[in-house]
Amino acid sequence: MPSKIATSPPTLEPIFRALTGLNLVLTPDLVIVEATDTLLEKIHLKREEIMGQPVFHIFPNNPDNPQEDSEGSIYHSMQHALVYKRPSSVEELRYDIPTAEGFKECYWNATSVPIVDANWEVQYLLQEIHDVTDKVLIERLHQQSQEQLNLISNATKAIAWEYDIVNNRMSWGEGLLEIFGYKPEEMGQNGESWDSRVHPDDFEEVQRSIQQALANKQSAWTGEYRFQKADGTYAYILDQGYTTYNIEGEPIRTIGSIIDITQNRDTQEALRESDARFHHLLEVLPHMAWTASPKGKVLFFNENWYSYTGMQRGQTDGWIGVVHPEDSAMVLTNWHNAVASGTTFEIEYRIRGHLDGSYRWFLERGLPMRDASGEISLWIGTYTDIDDQKNQVDESKDDRLENMLRLSPVHLCMLYGPDYVCQYVTPGVYRLYGNRNYIGRTARELWPEFESIGFFELLHKVYTEARTVYINEYRTQIDQDLNGNLRDAYINFKYQPLFDSTSNVEGIMISAIEITNMVIARQKAEALAREKS
Repeated sequence: MPSKIATSPPTLEPIFRALTGLNLVLTPDLVIVEATDTLLEKIHLKREEIMGQPVFHIFPNNPDNPQEDSEGSIYHSMQHALVYKRPSSVEELRYDIPTAEGFKECYWNATSVPIVDANWEVQYLLQEIHDVTDKVLIERLHQQSQEQLNLISNATKAIAWEYDIVNNRMSWGEGLLEIFGYKPEEMGQNGESWDSRVHPDDFEEVQRSIQQALANKQSAWTGEYRFQKADGTYAYILDQGYTTYNIEGEPIRTIGSIIDITQNRDTQEALRESDARFHHLLEVLPHMAWTASPKGKVLFFNENWYSYTGMQRGQTDGWIGVVHPEDSAMVLTNWHNAVASGTTFEIEYRIRGHLDGSYRWFLERGLPMRDASGEISLWIGTYTDIDDQKNQVDESKDDRLENMLRLSPVHLCMLYGPDYVCQYVTPGVYRLYGNRNYIGRTARELWPEFESIGFFELLHKVYTEARTVYINEYRTQIDQDLNGNLRDAYINFKYQPLFDSTSNVEGIMISAIEITNMVIARQKAEALAREKS
């Protein structure tokens, strides 16, 4: 009697690989240990290329779409599943897949399912993936961008269409009769009904564009061409389509919409002619000049701008680069506020000339041009060179300020940098400390005798902590008439930080005012009060 032969159970590996879903198996360290054949076909990779690889090495973020952290979203979901030992899902996540031609835009529903052992320890992580790209992109197609439509025309109407590529069947939506003058049955039901109505001069280019999009497996396609209406005339149209592909990558269906942009096209032609005349007028101006869109984007600079700044002819982006760094933030803020409010823009700032790299002061004025309905249609602006006037005004201001400081009872000393280098003193400082050749010397060089009383520690505190320090009624001796004869005096000192344009401390201003008469008067009053008591 033959013995019974024991057989081992079949391995589950081929069964798992044959599953029709898009599945991955990962270790708790997120290393790939298994994948279904369906998933490998979807991502166009071989099993040996992904096995043993960290999952995010195979599925990295799309570098061309840096604002989308797909890795981060999936990673957090996986970690949630590992920590809490229960499934965690992410819905409709954009996660682009690398291909030989670059990254392909894709959307997924993904669920991380922990696989635990008898001790409730996670052994594996099962990743269940569902491709929802078609659903998302079709929904996107049906949600027409209102801003884009407004730019074309507030009055345009779209005609929806659908082309069944496999069965060569064309379907048309509402608006066909109103816009093109056809009834659906007059158009015909196959693709040739569309071919025959595309203008002969446009047909070849449109077909080339469509075939190129299909060859590259592009989902979206856009084209502008002329389409024949029922009355025999041609309309300029904007045609937008979205194509879906089967698992083999073959196109199966396209849905789209057509918008009549004839009126907008004619308006654009007229505007181009008007712009040419307008730009000619700006070119003959003796000043630098510009135009900008209603939203503030610079559209045009005249030749004077390019000659002065050295920017490449025709370049309008990057103009802020020739503005003085100390002025750029102010300029952008004021320009943004003017565009937002629709008010006149006027500001003085410095612009770099390319010949010697120096900056000159300009007065920029920008005016909003409005259409019949009161909406801004264009901004126009000019620059006026005010450098000479600016310097004259500044010099006269400096002279007046200098005279005021010389006559002021407050004595000032400006110290800059961590070594406290003297860069400015008023004449009164000479009465306090004599002529010590202040300018360009450090505080330690000027006042070595103050080392023992903590003077330099005080300066350090003001400089590093950005704090103002007061010392009142400090008794000292001063040379009132600069003749060597000293007298007693009482001084109030103020040490305050000086800030640069970035709000960092760059120095210290020491101010001193003599209060001898006030102190003596108070002392006399106190003495009289004591005598009477």
